[in-house]
Amino acid sequence: MLQMQTDHKKEFFRFLAILAIGVLGAALPVLITDPFYQYHCPWFGMPVILDNAVYQTAGAARTLNYEDVIVGTSMTENFHTSWFDEEMGWHTIKLSYSGSRSDDLKMILSQIFTRKTPVNHIIMDINDYQLTCPSWTAYVERPEYLCDSKIWNDYAYIYNRDVIARGWERALDAIEGVEDNIDTAYTWEDSALFGTSITLEQCRETRRILLEEEPNAWTEEELQQMVAVCQENLDNILPFIRDNPDTEFIIYFPPYSMLYWERKKLEGNLWGTLQIYKYAIEQFLSCRNVKVHYFQNEKEIITELEYYRDEAHHRPEINRYIFECVKNGEKRVLPETLEQEIQEMFQFADSYDYEVYWR
Repeated sequence: MLQMQTDHKKEFFRFLAILAIGVLGAALPVLITDPFYQYHCPWFGMPVILDNAVYQTAGAARTLNYEDVIVGTSMTENFHTSWFDEEMGWHTIKLSYSGSRSDDLKMILSQIFTRKTPVNHIIMDINDYQLTCPSWTAYVERPEYLCDSKIWNDYAYIYNRDVIARGWERALDAIEGVEDNIDTAYTWEDSALFGTSITLEQCRETRRILLEEEPNAWTEEELQQMVAVCQENLDNILPFIRDNPDTEFIIYFPPYSMLYWERKKLEGNLWGTLQIYKYAIEQFLSCRNVKVHYFQNEKEIITELEYYRDEAHHRPEINRYIFECVKNGEKRVLPETLEQEIQEMFQFADSYDYEVYWR
């Protein structure tokens, strides 16, 4: 009887050993190739390929090698890291995250600052929906198991057949000598995407609906409620700025086309929207390690619809222009000039002849 019990125990432990070997063996492909950079930089000559921001950004922010960061929405995707590296002496990674809300920015910044390596510069765009949508919302639901520090839920990554396939792709890339795509990650630069007719068509139906409705301007109480929402969103960002005084944050407000400003006017919230921008800029300027660049009033850009593909997204040439301004310290807004900048933008957008686009 005792011998039988001993044999059963041996069989049981043998089974556990085989199971453990099987589980570990199945995990090895992802642990080695790690295509979403959850655990380490690429090994064995595999390139860094950034092509899925929702799934890769958290890991890339934690484990890849960099000293400076491009963070932001699709408006930042047409920046090239080589511009910053070659002309400003940075060592840059692009962590663009299309449609990112302030909670997504909080996640990305938290991953960046878990690293022991100092971060010298972060350049980041700020858009209206990041200030006016509830702070907890997300454009795309992100996989939290890739963003937290829990090991037990990593099975969803390690034993995912799509991830395993991605890992084999990276291994083949190494064999074929494929290079990193950090410089051009997420870019959309095809000139066929842009133009006046494309931009107008994107905005036509929304404009038709708004013209049939009465403007619904925020009341003073509603404006204050929106300011409170703005503050909640800023609370997802400002603590990282204040807690990392040695990191310079370059915040810029992109140049939306005049069709964006027409929509705000038709909604009745042109002035209110600019007050939200003003409030946010004031908060950023209260931090000593922040520079704010304001491009919303770039008249030669925002009035020319050939530069756009919808009311907001612009050609890559505009990203290059923004970079040049940042490099040269141009288009900065200061506490003493902010009120005038906002007032002039309101007057320009309020009096503009929008019919010139629709005749």
